[in-house]
Amino acid sequence: MKPLVSVIIPAYNVEKYIGETLKSVFNQTFKDFEIVVVNDGSKDNTLHVAREILNDSGFPFKIVDQVNRGVSVARNVGMENSVGRYIKFLDGDDRLVPNAIETLVNAIQKCGCGLVYGGQDVAALSGKVIQRYEDMYKQEWIYANYEKAIKEFLLSKVYISVNSCLIDHELIDKFGLRFVPGAKYSEDNEFIMKVIYYSQNVYYVGQSICLATNRPNSTTKIATLSAFHNAGSMKRLKRFFEAKGEYEIVEILERYSIPSAYAWSLGNLAYNGYPYRKWIKIAKNRTIRQYIKKFDIPFENKTNFHKQLLMTKSIYMFSPTLAYVTMRTVSMIYTLKTKR
Repeated sequence: MKPLVSVIIPAYNVEKYIGETLKSVFNQTFKDFEIVVVNDGSKDNTLHVAREILNDSGFPFKIVDQVNRGVSVARNVGMENSVGRYIKFLDGDDRLVPNAIETLVNAIQKCGCGLVYGGQDVAALSGKVIQRYEDMYKQEWIYANYEKAIKEFLLSKVYISVNSCLIDHELIDKFGLRFVPGAKYSEDNEFIMKVIYYSQNVYYVGQSICLATNRPNSTTKIATLSAFHNAGSMKRLKRFFEAKGEYEIVEILERYSIPSAYAWSLGNLAYNGYPYRKWIKIAKNRTIRQYIKKFDIPFENKTNFHKQLLMTKSIYMFSPTLAYVTMRTVSMIYTLKTKR
């Protein structure tokens, strides 16, 4: 008999964290699941640790070992090797709250949506929550059609993490939905927004579902120009929604999401220590500066998170050098905070 849920875990160099990730799955109040771990060419003992833990777990599992092809391909391979009616993604260093899968399954069976989701909190290496979803986003609805959900996602009013949602497997297969191979940043947001579009409706369960671990050596904490893949994902979404005739969504992408992606990418480089002399050349690029100048958060009910983004933009427009120093300072403070 096939399991109801497939938990797909892409894993790359997470030998120190994969144990806690798997433990959070084993401890679920809902037990009708399989686990699919895709070892994406890890250079450490991730594969050995995962296999040893899973062999002793008593839960059905599969391990796919492949050469390093990136998280997008790893998730795609996970989907191709899963048989559950619903897909649950979980990164190899993150954790689920104990009732996560039960809550999501109850919601998706109740509402009939193709996607249901909860919040994603941010945790330090110790497991202590340092940022809560509700402090970053003002989630004002439980049920929404695809237009409302996508618009508010693009405007940063809500955030639908690939790790905090449950997706109908049949929907994924029906429309051939996949993560873009090679994309390293915002590939998850691009995928989720396409899922939302085809789902037509989404449901928010009103609680946090997972903890995203903030760790200094994760791939998103490495200063690389791949950060600008974020903008590439938004531009692909623009073409996707243009082809669907969704021009209000396209306008949001043009006026907010693409400028926001450039601002995030530049800030990410500074935050993670990209060499200043190289960074300042990028920061002074006329095209990038014009995009960031357009960046705004066009709604009134802003959280401190949104206000901080706007303040950083203002600092950058006044002095890119001061913006770089500010981001480096914030990074050092946050690193100290997450080590506690």
